Amino acid sequence: MIISIYMRMRLNQVLVVYKQVSNSDVATREKSKLHLATLNELYELLKGLGISFDAQSVRQLKTIKNAGLVITVGGDGTVLTASHYCVNTPILGIKSFGRHSVGFFCAATRQTMEKYIKDIIAGRKKPIQLHRLKVAINGQPLAELALNDVLFANTIPASTSRYKIIVGAKCEDQKSSGVWFSTAAGSTAAVKSAGGKVLPLKSDKMEYFVREPYEVTKPYKVVEGVLPARSKIKIVSSMREGSIYIDGGSSQYPAPAGSTVTISGANKPLNVYWR
Repeated sequence: MIISIYMRMRLNQVLVVYKQVSNSDVATREKSKLHLATLNELYELLKGLGISFDAQSVRQLKTIKNAGLVITVGGDGTVLTASHYCVNTPILGIKSFGRHSVGFFCAATRQTMEKYIKDIIAGRKKPIQLHRLKVAINGQPLAELALNDVLFANTIPASTSRYKIIVGAKCEDQKSSGVWFSTAAGSTAAVKSAGGKVLPLKSDKMEYFVREPYEVTKPYKVVEGVLPARSKIKIVSSMREGSIYIDGGSSQYPAPAGSTVTISGANKPLNVYWR
């Protein structure tokens, strides 16, 4: 009973963060119809439960204040962007595009969201903690913490990435297509596709993986690894148009020649309601 009251207090104010959609073609219209139906049903559900809420497009999101819960409506991209503004506020992801999206970080769907939210209110569902990465360029921390992954690469996709990678006492000049840095939660995505390892979901370790290393004279030694949470990896850019991408393409920062990029565990896990 105490847990139930506590959770009800947390749900006195909810922020709904949704993906904006368009109806530019037939395929998009089908997805939009599913998405908008999910969003409207969520609004009615929250009203019926007596829960006060605000709604904001993920494109317009700048900060999260005074919310006991963030509910995202969309797919993984919406969850990832919203996570950049969450410190202690938990997230519930609702997958609204049906078969049209993956929804790895989404615990609920249009069909299951009512039961899931009622379970949160009753204290039957509790969030898990997913560990994140922090990035600094020349000692200046970036605002976003990465829930999924970080990519260091040339801004021009077809161009070679040139850099020095430093992992512990190992240091190596390299050419490649870039370097992935992944959380445990993100290890099932791009890093896995590139050939990396899948880590246990709740692990606080981080993984790095060099994409398509260009080994001319001899194999590189620092191409992949799984490191403890307190480890740091440094990249010194040797290219004019280097970039850092956090959780996809929505957050991009320049890392031109001479820039030192440091990636490490953030020690600020995200509270996420899971399946």
